[in-house]
Formats: sequence, structure tokens, C-alpha cells
Amino acid sequence: MALRVLAVDDSPTMLNMLGMMLRQQGYETLTAKDGLEALQRLQNQPVDLVITDVNMPNMDGFALITAIRANPSWSGMPIIVLSTEAAPQDHRAGLRRGADLYVTKPVKPADLMAMVRSLLP
Repeated sequence: MALRVLAVDDSPTMLNMLGMMLRQQGYETLTAKDGLEALQRLQNQPVDLVITDVNMPNMDGFALITAIRANPSWSGMPIIVLSTEAAPQDHRAGLRRGADLYVTKPVKPADLMAMVRSLLP
């Protein structure tokens, strides 16, 4: 069974790109356009890793990370933040809330896939 990755971003272009990259590497991919939709997906389908943007409507990536870490069923799930927010305080905020990695866009596909593999069994 393929490992499942949830990509969360309000940009359809970014979701398409992430989905294509992940599927090419053999991962099953789910998508969500914001944190609220991501939480609904997590409740309905098990996921092995989350890649989330920060700036999104309804629920941003930081609030999503906090919600994931607060749920005992998901608390150990690896999370990668993939954001245009490059300031050191944004990196610290993401990691403080429980992200495993914080990556600034743009990122090379090979580098992102190496990060995904490093966090999955």
C-alpha cells in the first residue's frame, strides 16, 4: 500500500505540482485548500505526512499544525511547512508549533522529495 501525503495550499497550481511530484515518487496524494479542509480530510482518511503552506484562508498552516499536534491520533504525524514566508521568526513559529521541517518556496523538487523520504518509513 502506498504511503499517503496530504498537501495543503490555497494555490491550485501548487497543489497540482505537489500532487504530480508525489505521485511520480509512488505516494498517494490528497489535497486541501486550507487548514479546515485538511482537518476534514484527516478525519476521513489516514495520512502518513502533511505538507502545508502557511498563508491560507479560513485556517492558516500554523493553526493546522497546532490542531494536528493536539490530536493524539495525529500527534506523531510528520509535517513539512512549505511557504513563501522566509523570515527567521516564521521558521521558528512553524517549528515551535510542531512542524518537523520548514522549507521556503521555491524548492527544488528533488530536495523536497528527499525531505519527504527522510520523514517517512
